[in-house]
Amino acid sequence: MRWLSSALLTMLIVLGHHFSIGIANAQEGDVVGVHDPCIISCDGKWYLFSTGAGVTVRTSKDLKQWEQVGQALPDFPLWAKDAVPKAEFPWAPDVAFFDGNYHLYYSVSTFGSNRSCIGHATTPTLDQISPKFKWIDQGLVVESHPGKDNFNAIDPNVVLDERGNPWLSFGSFWNGLYIAQLDKSGKAPVGRIRHIAGRSGGAIEAPFIVRRGKWYYLFVSFDNCCKGAESTYKVMVGRSKHVDGPYLDFSNKDMVNGGGTLLLASYKNFRGPGHNAVLTGKDASYLVHHFYDESNGGLPTLQIRPMLWASDDWPVVGEPGIPEALTKPLVKANMSGKYEHSVDYGKGDSISLLASGKINKNDGRATWLLQNGQLQLRWPRNDAPRGAWVDECFVSPNGNWYVGRNEQGMIIRGVRID
Repeated sequence: MRWLSSALLTMLIVLGHHFSIGIANAQEGDVVGVHDPCIISCDGKWYLFSTGAGVTVRTSKDLKQWEQVGQALPDFPLWAKDAVPKAEFPWAPDVAFFDGNYHLYYSVSTFGSNRSCIGHATTPTLDQISPKFKWIDQGLVVESHPGKDNFNAIDPNVVLDERGNPWLSFGSFWNGLYIAQLDKSGKAPVGRIRHIAGRSGGAIEAPFIVRRGKWYYLFVSFDNCCKGAESTYKVMVGRSKHVDGPYLDFSNKDMVNGGGTLLLASYKNFRGPGHNAVLTGKDASYLVHHFYDESNGGLPTLQIRPMLWASDDWPVVGEPGIPEALTKPLVKANMSGKYEHSVDYGKGDSISLLASGKINKNDGRATWLLQNGQLQLRWPRNDAPRGAWVDECFVSPNGNWYVGRNEQGMIIRGVRID
């Protein structure tokens, strides 16, 4: 997150303290006013941290119903006030657990400036009723200076490599995103800072790195946040076999040179989705992010979506919600019906999956097949390598939506409309 306008800063404070609403978004309770979320579990609860006075904290037992429980840093650290005197409160936090502690990293900056700092606080537990609970600020981790550094030291994220070493990625606009290994305590960089993504000065920020199998995945936000329903944020992704890169997209373009494969973009009332975190587990993965709700005045709002991993190890995300049975094979669902079908979150096109296995498009030659929870859409084309373009899609447990990628890596979505 490069910046927040003073109006949005005020709005986040007000919403963070006084406003709660349930919307048709799958997440309920205190979900409005969430901006730049990060998430972690502790003792059977999920803890969500986000931008706001003192770093706002919310909890949930099921990832659906959320309530606010206070602030992680109610007192703005003195070192931060001295370093960036006009900074109002911490931005864009990240949370991780290692070395026996929960580690909270946060941004200190002002509008449009790269005089910025990333700070660090720790606690042995997130359980606020435990006698061990206490956030202790550990001070400055990394900083940037105008005229000296061509990066912006905000939007931190920590990932542990295969040896358990913590790495801090960060950055917003300027020359893009960087990464540095931290010492075992997470207090300071060791070695050099390395460039991992950029857009030649264009809008890129909010790195989040996940290790899964043989790959490290770098999720980033392209374009602009913080403009309500006019926001153009979208989530992009690349991957690497090494935590410090190079990160390549679906077409093998290096993210340092502007590469990035689309994961989530605006559609319907979900505007400007971005600044994401990722939950990964043995049985399920989720994308956690904010969006601007066009149906509710463009207010920033929490959203959680199932993340699914295709056979080629590239991720896609489904519609909002926590479908517990999503990982189970869907073998008897009735997919016949009408769907709004779209490519890369563009304008939808109404198609019908007919009981005969035909699709009412492409001169009646297109077909569909559901097998072991995978929906195959086959689109005959003379210019296709094998006579047809084939989309492999995941299907929701109730058959109400499908999502996948086509052979060019573009997102394929369908949502039932009959």
